[in-house]
Amino acid sequence: MAVSESQWKEPGGPSAATAPPGTWPGAMGPPVVGPPPRLSAQPPTARPPTPAAAYGAWQGALRPPVFKVSQPRPVFREPMPVNGQMIALGGAAGAAWMLLFGLLMTGSARGYVWITLIAGFLAWGAAAILARFGDRGVAVGVAAAGGLGVAIAGILVAYRLAGGDWLLW
Repeated sequence: MAVSESQWKEPGGPSAATAPPGTWPGAMGPPVVGPPPRLSAQPPTARPPTPAAAYGAWQGALRPPVFKVSQPRPVFREPMPVNGQMIALGGAAGAAWMLLFGLLMTGSARGYVWITLIAGFLAWGAAAILARFGDRGVAVGVAAAGGLGVAIAGILVAYRLAGGDWLLW
Protein backbone atom coordinates (compact mmCIF):
# COMPACT_ATOMS: atom_id res chain seq x y z
CA MET A 1 0.00 0.00 0.00
CA ALA A 2 1.69 3.14 -1.21
CA VAL A 3 1.24 6.50 0.47
CA SER A 4 0.65 9.45 -1.82
CA GLU A 5 2.11 12.88 -1.18
CA SER A 6 -1.29 14.27 -0.22
CA GLN A 7 -1.63 11.65 2.55
CA TRP A 8 1.89 12.18 3.87
CA LYS A 9 2.26 13.95 7.22
CA GLU A 10 5.40 15.37 8.69
CA PRO A 11 6.81 13.33 11.61
CA GLY A 12 6.14 16.15 14.04
CA GLY A 13 2.59 16.79 12.81
CA PRO A 14 1.27 19.51 10.52
CA SER A 15 2.97 22.26 12.50
CA ALA A 16 6.42 20.83 11.81
CA ALA A 17 6.53 22.25 8.32
CA THR A 18 5.29 25.68 9.42
CA ALA A 19 7.36 26.06 12.61
CA PRO A 20 9.78 29.01 12.70
CA PRO A 21 13.48 28.18 12.34
CA GLY A 22 15.24 27.20 15.55
CA THR A 23 12.26 25.39 17.07
CA TRP A 24 10.92 21.92 16.90
CA PRO A 25 7.42 20.60 17.20
CA GLY A 26 6.36 20.00 20.76
CA ALA A 27 8.98 22.31 22.25
CA MET A 28 7.92 24.16 25.36
CA GLY A 29 8.49 27.89 25.66
CA PRO A 30 9.70 30.44 23.15
CA PRO A 31 12.05 29.32 20.40
CA VAL A 32 15.73 29.65 21.11
CA VAL A 33 17.36 31.50 18.27
CA GLY A 34 20.91 32.68 18.35
CA PRO A 35 24.27 32.34 16.74
CA PRO A 36 25.62 28.84 16.35
CA PRO A 37 28.20 27.76 18.90
CA ARG A 38 31.76 28.72 18.05
CA LEU A 39 34.00 25.88 17.12
CA SER A 40 37.67 26.14 17.84
CA ALA A 41 40.01 25.87 14.93
CA GLN A 42 42.25 23.43 16.76
CA PRO A 43 41.20 19.83 17.19
CA PRO A 44 41.17 18.52 20.76
CA THR A 45 44.51 17.16 21.88
CA ALA A 46 44.61 13.41 22.18
CA ARG A 47 46.38 11.61 24.97
CA PRO A 48 49.45 9.68 23.94
CA PRO A 49 48.78 5.95 23.63
CA THR A 50 49.77 3.76 26.54
CA PRO A 51 52.05 0.75 26.20
CA ALA A 52 48.95 -1.45 26.36
CA ALA A 53 47.81 0.03 23.04
CA ALA A 54 50.65 -1.83 21.33
CA TYR A 55 48.83 -5.12 21.78
CA GLY A 56 45.31 -3.79 21.23
CA ALA A 57 44.07 -3.18 24.77
CA TRP A 58 41.12 -0.86 25.28
CA GLN A 59 42.16 2.77 25.61
CA GLY A 60 38.89 4.20 26.94
CA ALA A 61 38.34 6.76 29.63
CA LEU A 62 37.76 4.15 32.34
CA ARG A 63 41.28 2.88 32.70
CA PRO A 64 42.01 1.24 36.03
CA PRO A 65 43.78 3.51 38.50
CA VAL A 66 47.45 2.94 39.17
CA PHE A 67 48.35 2.49 42.82
CA LYS A 68 51.81 2.58 44.26
CA VAL A 69 52.21 -0.33 46.60
CA SER A 70 54.59 0.48 49.41
CA GLN A 71 54.42 -2.95 51.00
CA PRO A 72 53.23 -6.33 49.74
CA ARG A 73 49.76 -7.63 50.48
CA PRO A 74 49.38 -9.18 53.93
CA VAL A 75 49.43 -12.95 54.16
CA PHE A 76 47.04 -14.45 56.67
CA ARG A 77 47.95 -17.89 57.93
CA GLU A 78 46.05 -20.03 60.38
CA PRO A 79 48.12 -20.51 63.54
CA MET A 80 47.00 -24.15 63.93
CA PRO A 81 46.29 -25.51 60.43
CA VAL A 82 44.18 -28.64 60.04
CA ASN A 83 46.27 -31.58 58.90
CA GLY A 84 45.86 -35.33 58.79
CA GLN A 85 48.02 -36.05 61.82
CA MET A 86 45.94 -33.85 64.11
CA ILE A 87 42.70 -35.34 62.77
CA ALA A 88 44.04 -38.85 63.45
CA LEU A 89 45.12 -37.79 66.94
CA GLY A 90 41.66 -36.36 67.66
CA GLY A 91 40.03 -39.50 66.25
CA ALA A 92 42.14 -41.68 68.52
CA ALA A 93 41.29 -39.53 71.56
CA GLY A 94 37.59 -39.59 70.69
CA ALA A 95 37.63 -43.35 70.13
CA ALA A 96 39.35 -43.87 73.49
CA TRP A 97 36.72 -41.62 75.12
CA MET A 98 33.84 -43.57 73.61
CA LEU A 99 35.49 -46.91 74.44
CA LEU A 100 36.00 -45.84 78.06
CA PHE A 101 32.33 -44.94 78.42
CA GLY A 102 31.27 -48.10 76.59
CA LEU A 103 33.30 -50.28 78.97
CA LEU A 104 31.84 -48.51 82.02
CA MET A 105 28.39 -49.90 81.26
CA THR A 106 28.41 -53.68 81.29
CA GLY A 107 24.87 -54.30 82.54
CA SER A 108 22.35 -53.97 79.72
CA ALA A 109 21.90 -52.64 76.20
CA ARG A 110 19.67 -49.86 77.54
CA GLY A 111 22.42 -48.63 79.87
CA TYR A 112 24.99 -48.88 77.07
CA VAL A 113 22.86 -46.76 74.73
CA TRP A 114 22.23 -44.07 77.35
CA ILE A 115 25.83 -43.81 78.47
CA THR A 116 26.99 -43.74 74.82
CA LEU A 117 24.58 -40.88 74.07
CA ILE A 118 25.89 -38.94 77.07
CA ALA A 119 29.52 -39.59 76.06
CA GLY A 120 28.77 -38.56 72.47
CA PHE A 121 27.19 -35.26 73.49
CA LEU A 122 30.11 -34.53 75.82
CA ALA A 123 32.55 -35.33 72.99
CA TRP A 124 30.68 -32.98 70.64
CA GLY A 125 30.81 -30.24 73.29
CA ALA A 126 34.57 -30.77 73.67
CA ALA A 127 34.91 -30.66 69.87
CA ALA A 128 33.01 -27.36 69.75
CA ILE A 129 35.30 -25.86 72.40
CA LEU A 130 38.38 -27.18 70.59
CA ALA A 131 37.14 -25.77 67.28
CA ARG A 132 36.64 -22.34 68.82
CA PHE A 133 39.66 -22.05 71.10
CA GLY A 134 42.01 -24.92 70.28
CA ASP A 135 43.12 -27.12 67.43
CA ARG A 136 40.52 -27.57 64.70
CA GLY A 137 42.09 -30.79 63.42
CA VAL A 138 41.71 -32.46 66.80
CA ALA A 139 38.15 -31.12 66.98
CA VAL A 140 37.31 -32.80 63.68
CA GLY A 141 38.70 -36.12 64.87
CA VAL A 142 36.90 -35.98 68.23
CA ALA A 143 33.58 -35.05 66.58
CA ALA A 144 33.94 -37.86 64.02
CA ALA A 145 34.71 -40.46 66.69
CA GLY A 146 31.84 -39.25 68.87
CA GLY A 147 29.48 -39.36 65.90
CA LEU A 148 30.57 -42.90 65.05
CA GLY A 149 29.98 -44.05 68.64
CA VAL A 150 26.49 -42.50 68.72
CA ALA A 151 25.75 -44.05 65.31
CA ILE A 152 26.66 -47.50 66.66
CA ALA A 153 24.31 -46.95 69.60
CA GLY A 154 21.61 -45.83 67.14
CA ILE A 155 22.08 -48.99 65.09
CA LEU A 156 21.63 -51.04 68.28
CA VAL A 157 18.42 -49.14 69.10
CA ALA A 158 17.10 -49.66 65.54
CA TYR A 159 17.96 -53.39 65.65
CA ARG A 160 16.15 -53.89 68.94
CA LEU A 161 13.23 -51.76 67.71
CA ALA A 162 12.86 -54.04 64.69
CA GLY A 163 12.48 -56.92 67.15
CA GLY A 164 9.70 -55.04 69.00
CA ASP A 165 11.72 -53.66 71.95
CA TRP A 166 12.20 -49.93 72.43
CA LEU A 167 15.48 -49.56 74.34
CA LEU A 168 15.35 -45.96 75.42
CA TRP A 169 12.41 -46.11 77.90
